[in-house]
Amino acid sequence: MALDRRKTALWDCIEAALLWVALGFSLGWYYTYAYSRAPGWPMPLPEACGAVILYYFSAFSTGPWIRVIHWLVLFPIAGFLWVTLLTLTAPFFGGKRTEYTWMLLQFALTSLPLIIPGPILAGMAGRTLLGFNARHIIEVGLLRAQPFYSPSWLTPLFVGLAVISLVWQVVLYLRMFETKGKKAVVHLLVSAFFLACMTCGLATFAAYPLGWWLG
Repeated sequence: MALDRRKTALWDCIEAALLWVALGFSLGWYYTYAYSRAPGWPMPLPEACGAVILYYFSAFSTGPWIRVIHWLVLFPIAGFLWVTLLTLTAPFFGGKRTEYTWMLLQFALTSLPLIIPGPILAGMAGRTLLGFNARHIIEVGLLRAQPFYSPSWLTPLFVGLAVISLVWQVVLYLRMFETKGKKAVVHLLVSAFFLACMTCGLATFAAYPLGWWLG
């Protein structure tokens, strides 16, 4: 039974990490498209904001493939940090703790509305003046080329989907931690503040060894 629980916990962690990588994939395409028109909006989902902070504070000069991997890896890190902070601080705000790895997966699932457009945007990047070109998807993804078409509705769509994900996450939080009223609001705000501080600090300290090793 103990072995089965460990296997289940491991799979919960793996599935959560893959979902957050998929979130990074989708948002990476969003920012790629938005960059060709105007800077993209930050998404209000805490782990998405945390990953963006990690990325920009740990930025270093390296090849495009490393930058893509760097971007994708940071989303699971931010997701794990967010759920860990909520879990550790919940008792101080009258909340209860639930099984950690299962909670990781449940919070990662709230990213699904933002994950869905990712493959569609990747496919759209293959459009060129001469028709569809699969190689152009890679070139656009690596920022070596610009997308042939960047729709004006992209930012409103992603902001709307991000709000859906955020509402889903708040409802999940209230159900899982059973924190109520002002305590719930304060808990979320304090956890978000600590997430911002931790991601800034972690990224700043990590930037130097990463830049030396991969630069």
